Amino acid sequence: MDQSKPSYLIVGAGVFGVSTAYHLIKKYPDASVTLVDKDAFDADERVAASWDWNKVVRADYDDFTYCQLALEAQDTFKNDPLWQPYFHQTGVYWICRSDYAQNVIDHHKKLGRKDDIIALPISEARKLYNGLFEDADYSGAKEVLVNRASGWAAAGDCLRAVTRESIKLGVKYVTAETASLEFDQRGNCIGIKTTTGEILTAEHTILSTGAYTPKLLELSAAKSGLSNLRAGDRILAAGITTGMAELDEEEYKKYADMPVGFQGYTGHGKPFIGSIPPTKDRELKWWGSKIFSNTKEILPGRHVSAPPPAKDYSQWKVSRQLKEDIIEQRNLWYGKKSANWKMRKHRICWDAFTTSSDFIISPHSAAKGLYLATCGSFHGFKFFPVLGKYVIQMLEDSLSPELKTRWAWDRERPDHLQNPEYPNSELADLVDPVARLPNHHARQGQPQTQQQATFEEVTDASEKSFSATPPSRRNRQDYPTDNSNSVVFDPDDMATGINLYFKYCHRQPIWCFERDEVGDYDSLPEELASSILALTSRFSEQRDHMQLFSSNAKTLIMLRIANGTVDITTIESLCLLSYASFIDGNVHLGQFHLGLSLQLCRSAMLDMESVYAVDDSTTDRKKRLFWSLQLLEQSYGRQDGLLSFPNDVRRPTLPSSGSQSEQDSCKAPPLPRDDLGTSSPGETGIWNTSVCLGWVWSQVRKYVSDCSRNILKEPWRHDSTYAKVLSDFMETENRIPMCHRYDSVKFYERKIDELKVNRDYWAPWLKEQFTYHAIPTVLNHPFLYIVGAQHNPNLGIPNTFWRRSSEQALLHATWIVRMIDMVVDKQVPLVDPFFGHVAAIAATVHLYYCCAAAARLKHKSNTDFAKCRRFLKSFIPCSAACGALDRNLDRMTRIAAGTENMDVEDWMPSKIYLSVPLMWEILQFNSTTDCQEIPTAGLLDASLTPAVPPVDTSDSSTLEIIVATSPEITINIADGGQEAPTSTYKRTHNVSSNPANSTATSSSSSSTSRAAVFDPPTVEQIDSLTFNTTPWLYADPSQLVGIGDMSYPQSEPGNAWWEGENFNNIIFNQF
Repeated sequence: MDQSKPSYLIVGAGVFGVSTAYHLIKKYPDASVTLVDKDAFDADERVAASWDWNKVVRADYDDFTYCQLALEAQDTFKNDPLWQPYFHQTGVYWICRSDYAQNVIDHHKKLGRKDDIIALPISEARKLYNGLFEDADYSGAKEVLVNRASGWAAAGDCLRAVTRESIKLGVKYVTAETASLEFDQRGNCIGIKTTTGEILTAEHTILSTGAYTPKLLELSAAKSGLSNLRAGDRILAAGITTGMAELDEEEYKKYADMPVGFQGYTGHGKPFIGSIPPTKDRELKWWGSKIFSNTKEILPGRHVSAPPPAKDYSQWKVSRQLKEDIIEQRNLWYGKKSANWKMRKHRICWDAFTTSSDFIISPHSAAKGLYLATCGSFHGFKFFPVLGKYVIQMLEDSLSPELKTRWAWDRERPDHLQNPEYPNSELADLVDPVARLPNHHARQGQPQTQQQATFEEVTDASEKSFSATPPSRRNRQDYPTDNSNSVVFDPDDMATGINLYFKYCHRQPIWCFERDEVGDYDSLPEELASSILALTSRFSEQRDHMQLFSSNAKTLIMLRIANGTVDITTIESLCLLSYASFIDGNVHLGQFHLGLSLQLCRSAMLDMESVYAVDDSTTDRKKRLFWSLQLLEQSYGRQDGLLSFPNDVRRPTLPSSGSQSEQDSCKAPPLPRDDLGTSSPGETGIWNTSVCLGWVWSQVRKYVSDCSRNILKEPWRHDSTYAKVLSDFMETENRIPMCHRYDSVKFYERKIDELKVNRDYWAPWLKEQFTYHAIPTVLNHPFLYIVGAQHNPNLGIPNTFWRRSSEQALLHATWIVRMIDMVVDKQVPLVDPFFGHVAAIAATVHLYYCCAAAARLKHKSNTDFAKCRRFLKSFIPCSAACGALDRNLDRMTRIAAGTENMDVEDWMPSKIYLSVPLMWEILQFNSTTDCQEIPTAGLLDASLTPAVPPVDTSDSSTLEIIVATSPEITINIADGGQEAPTSTYKRTHNVSSNPANSTATSSSSSSTSRAAVFDPPTVEQIDSLTFNTTPWLYADPSQLVGIGDMSYPQSEPGNAWWEGENFNNIIFNQF
């Protein structure tokens, strides 16, 4: 860019943007003027409010300032060769119910105009134009204003022509969608960033983005941290419906020379409505009375009105209520004679409003270099020829004081209730009250013609756009030709579903597609659209329709399979349904969908590395799908049974940290391209690292499953499953890039807004962190070896393993709580049941230590146990699976306390009772929504349904943990921990199997019928073991503040580093 020339970047090619570009290049031919819009200027279909069949051009304002400006623009329409071909001076016919007519006439006189303008009595006005408006609504009317100098313009054609002329004069037109504004280090606006990542810069960035403006500013504020960028209550995006009826030849002759008609109801607190003469295609247009906003949550906690996120703003998707509004307004003009008119088109037009209907043409006070020229409030087009002139005056600070004040960004604005033209409803209240997705099963028995007729009631498929048919769901040749069971989607529901998917599910854990791959809702296969809604409806008001969406998706998927037309979106649909079932606690149904998905992957050879050797447009999407399925298998797949798949077959690999290469006998398919958070091209992305840790987690789940079936080799043996899993864990950790590690990313220092904007990175990062700590927590869980010792006497012999494993379990269970603290503090919304499962596992460890003899450890464990429970409960509103997990934890807690009534927050027991079956349920996450429910709901007939054994909560299935009251073994930390203590274990029913003959603490409860007694270390042991090796476990969560600034303290002379008096403040550097 030539720095000597002024540069202007105009975002939005509607009337504000194009007029500005035109006037700038006319005044400054050497300037760099760039006009950016998401649509090509000559596209058949656009979203700009000014892109329309026709628009009113009038100067009949009872506001003096706008009357003067409109007359200036109208003169240009009449006399300038560029604009004149598109103006039609048909006159205006105003039915006035206030002093509107007299005010307009007075303004014209004051300005010295001699236009043909007059106010007529109603009886006389009805006779004009051959009585065309004789049947109109004149109730409450005072008079009729007739202004023969006004008329209408062919809006779309005019906009194209002026844009084309601007380009000819030197304006550069760029077709790109704006994602956000760009700022330099000083907070000055330097341009925009497009959705493709391209950055366009200029000295002056002018937003003429209309209804998109509030959303763009909101997103840019979140990204930049400049909160004052937000529009707040200055701008409201709103829509209005227009309709067009096709006249026959005879009717067209009658109406061809009609004036623009207006019904003025502003005096009655209602917006005025109008009708525009027919086009050469014999189409007569008018608009409705309902002006509506569309308020949605576009960022967590941030609600803004914006057009629907569909590429075309869903402008052709008009509900029945809005169509009825069009009919009502038609009748106010044409009465009974219009009853048989054929309605050909309905379109929703979107624009930006201010409470006063004034434009905003002003610098933005929050950022130098940023300007606004927008807010047409549905009356901007008529000023098209002169808007740019006044924008230049704003840029040069030469606007008249009145206009500068009136169009300012920061000004006092009147209450919107004083403006009858301000939006009066919400789009959500105007959608059809019936479900958008018909129930296929409920209507199977209906005749085909009846089905088709019902679908036609929901949407009129005959409507066409300006010069082409509106977008419709793409017909694919490989899809069944019988579409009598076709699905009709509400575009707003679909847009909401897509947004919720990317907010709650994208890369957390599944990663099937990117935003640009599902941005065009109308092109989505119906089974994928149904599956997206089945998964995301739990997060929205559509929750009651989840089963409906799911049923339709399953039906359409099976049709695909039956017809041999399975494609990648079919398997993606099964992936989404599988995840939805796991969230709902319907494990068997989820595993069925997952198994079917994997079988289809095998049929397509997506599990073979060779398939990906040839790169095509879907290669990476296939990789993402394959490994998303593996993530679900790792967390929720079956670990037992002859038909379970061995996990080693699908082990992902990360680049080796050393020079030695792996000698894999069977290489897994390559991981997808993922560079989020990486610092160099060769590093592995965060989602891929979570996949690799997930594989280790699946090995841990298999280990727990084996333990539950008494398949357990001594864990300290080199050939044990424990040793193998631990080796895999360390190898995987060693290969994870430093850029993703805890100390590198400093999650605790990140701002909430930053985490929200970069959720695609932080959600899988949190999954990785929770997985990292869950693996050693479960692998070393004391429960596994207490129960295992009942069947393997060697496990009860005191050795170093007991010390090290219990220390690791407590260490990482505490780290899980610290991660929970940070997630809560940073307000990161999580919905993956995996997080709830990890919290429940950590809770069982802390429950075990709630009866520790060391007071501080007991208090810490009690506090951490309560935090885990609260965190788990936060998942219940959207996950029935976590609800079942929470119920099991509650039951286990009551059993542990030995009473039904207890306050966990103040619970400091001297002994607890651990329910063995419930512990296995929690560790293995076998919870269904109700243990008495059929576990294969929605899948199998009753004849194939397996019986569900009730959970045994009798005394014989419970472990009793008793605190030791006196020291049994003293620890000398100078010996390197080789003489590590093991608490005495005693079986009540088979004393001879107890391998250790150390003295157990006597108590009356030790002789009960409970299955086992386990005595944790004494006060001295605990203090020597856990406090002197991991004192940070006792730290208050507030110590996490400033964690990045902490370092190891210098030890005092003569003392080991762990004996320093400041050791309580140490936080170990964890992965």
